[in-house]
Amino acid sequence: MSNTITNNRPAAVPVIAPPDETTPSGKRSRRRGRVPPVVLMCFVIVAALVLVAIFAPIIAPHDPQKQTLLARNRPPAWMSGGSTTYLLGTDNLGYDVFSRLIYGARISLSIGFLATLIGMLIGTALGLVAGFFRGTLDWFIMLAVDAQLAMPFIVIAVAAVAAFGRGIPVLIVLAGISGWMLYARACRATVIALREREFVTAARALGASNGRILGKHILPNIGSIILVIVTIDLRRVILFEATLSFLGLGVQPPQSSWGSMIDIGREYLNTAWWVSIFPGLALMLTILAVSLIGDWLRDVLDPTLRLG
Repeated sequence: MSNTITNNRPAAVPVIAPPDETTPSGKRSRRRGRVPPVVLMCFVIVAALVLVAIFAPIIAPHDPQKQTLLARNRPPAWMSGGSTTYLLGTDNLGYDVFSRLIYGARISLSIGFLATLIGMLIGTALGLVAGFFRGTLDWFIMLAVDAQLAMPFIVIAVAAVAAFGRGIPVLIVLAGISGWMLYARACRATVIALREREFVTAARALGASNGRILGKHILPNIGSIILVIVTIDLRRVILFEATLSFLGLGVQPPQSSWGSMIDIGREYLNTAWWVSIFPGLALMLTILAVSLIGDWLRDVLDPTLRLG
């Protein structure tokens, strides 16, 4: 009788290597973790603008509020009749455009950041309360959101300026309360989804107060959403300030703002185009940089966009 040899060793199981940079999925993973060059350039632009705003007294070659009537409407340095004393030329009153552009960045960014902070604090707090407690309080908060969205805010801004006067503090408050609805709606929708999750139920069963649940368990989970909205709101606030200043309702001369500079130069576009073009380019570059950063943050932080 022939002996049969039985092989009891288990069949070999194919090993699937984890995705690396040589596999398609590994390449996608590595690309997600890498900041695109365009977005990196936008971060550099925003950082440079912040540094320029902070060190404006050191960088600006002239006093932005000093008039030199003998040098009015002088062209930029590279044009015929220009001078290196005034790199970007002067306006109709002899103000140095380059110096006012630098100080305009300080005012525009300061108003933008402070107003965005105000809107974020108000909207996030009301959104948390509305989404967590629901009921009558939620109804009143959402009614306030719909009421403000239904009325053009420029009308409210004109009435507020007429009542409280023109000034940077009034402008900051107006810009701040003009965008709290974005935060309130987004936070409310997210909190409604989170309030029934297991970790909230467990915290409530352990005796955690509502304030502790909101501050320690829910608020950290909506941080990424708030961050994305901040970038969206920042560009809106900067444009809002420029619009009011352009209409003569915002920053008043002799203080410099990009919007007021565009307004002053629009009457001299045929003879002194640089007075409006340079602040317009600065405004466009800032809005574009903030917008691209916001789009990139949304793609990175939104889990639904990371699938596949």
